[in-house]
Amino acid sequence: MTAAGIRPWTGFLFSGQSSEYVGMGVELHREHPLFRAGIDRHADQFRRLTGVNPLDVFADPAAQTRAELLQPAVFLLQVALAEFWTSCGVRPDAVVGHSLGEYAAACVAGVFGVEEGLELVSARGRSFAAVPGAGRMVAVGGPDPAELERLVAAHGGAASVAAYNAPERIVVSGTDTAMGELVAAFERRGWLTIPLETTHAFHSTLVAPAVPALVAAAGRIRHRTPAVPLALNLTGGWAAGGELGAEYWGRQLTSPVRFMGGVRALMDSGCTVFLEVGPGRTLTTAGRAQSDGNELWLAGLSPRTPDSVTVLEHLTRLEEAGIPVDWVRYHAPFRATGRTVGDGPGADRPTPTPTPSTELPFRIERVVIHESASAAGSGVAVVRHRAGETAREVLDVSVVDDAGRPVVEVFGLELGAGTGDEAGGPDQVSPEEAERLLASLDALTEDQLHALLPLWTGPGASTPVGSTEE
Repeated sequence: MTAAGIRPWTGFLFSGQSSEYVGMGVELHREHPLFRAGIDRHADQFRRLTGVNPLDVFADPAAQTRAELLQPAVFLLQVALAEFWTSCGVRPDAVVGHSLGEYAAACVAGVFGVEEGLELVSARGRSFAAVPGAGRMVAVGGPDPAELERLVAAHGGAASVAAYNAPERIVVSGTDTAMGELVAAFERRGWLTIPLETTHAFHSTLVAPAVPALVAAAGRIRHRTPAVPLALNLTGGWAAGGELGAEYWGRQLTSPVRFMGGVRALMDSGCTVFLEVGPGRTLTTAGRAQSDGNELWLAGLSPRTPDSVTVLEHLTRLEEAGIPVDWVRYHAPFRATGRTVGDGPGADRPTPTPTPSTELPFRIERVVIHESASAAGSGVAVVRHRAGETAREVLDVSVVDDAGRPVVEVFGLELGAGTGDEAGGPDQVSPEEAERLLASLDALTEDQLHALLPLWTGPGASTPVGSTEE
């Protein structure tokens, strides 16, 4: 999919309402501290806005029928997932959302912060809760969009095209009467119709009463120019400076979602890896329908597969596709306790320590001290064995802070690299001293690090102290 050594461009796809399911994200919250931190960081604000905990909405089918609870819950789940993937080294080069998902896409693109987004999406949910849930939505496999649009237009304001998701995949929204007549007309033409389970007839005139309250709430939020390219629902093209604002969200509520155009914009820009950020597989299914088969499409969380399995499978496939996955940061929270993904509560166990029987000199390829080192009073050591190294033990060692950010990275630490007698060779270090040095990483200040570097690296190693790497 990509030339060797070139990182492929990645698009994040944020799903809309009706992709949710009971238990979404619950296991990942329990199993992985990085995702849990993303949710818990905003749990107090979520409770203030909704009166309940986010995990309660993730797990409760009754709560998921209430727009004022479900919509901010989906938003928070999506932005926390985006933070999780980014922490693992999977960063978006472009984003697009679908309806409600466009709020998370805008947040990840830098249009507004998570707290501002929660305020806005909570107001959106409350505005829907104040509107009676009338009408319904139907997905149509219509091979003739012009004919479909003509049939819908014949019903005036009682029906609307709600979304253009993919070729021959269109969603129609409207009153019960109009939708019944349209479904009959579609089926007479042999078009497949699928009723959708939603709380409202979204993207139709039936939800227009929710617009004033939403626009008022959006007017209190500062909108910034996207820092990450963002394809818009209203146009299917890229967001420009000043295009996003209160009036945009009002129009987005009652206008068709041009998701097909948005995905095409990402593909035309060079994205070849697409990750659905949220629950479900609706968006990757729609995107794949207009793909030439050369892209990688990874669906969102699923009730059929444990979250931990989904995450590890996706990270593995992303790495195979050429994305530099940050396994150190992914594993760091578990290294701190000796746990691994899938361990139950109370499964903390000490990490085994090597017991070499001979003296082991060190050789280090490279040491990078990140700018965050000066602010980190302590850290956790993450030691990763290099695959296939049997003659010598070659390790990569990283120190990460409590948030999983690297403080220092040691690349290519070789044990048994030489005798220590060569000119410019590494110093001899006893096994006990080696263990002591590695153990000292559990509480390492910047001053201590500088004191250790000469012993670690020897006179011939490269130590770009003060440099940073992303």
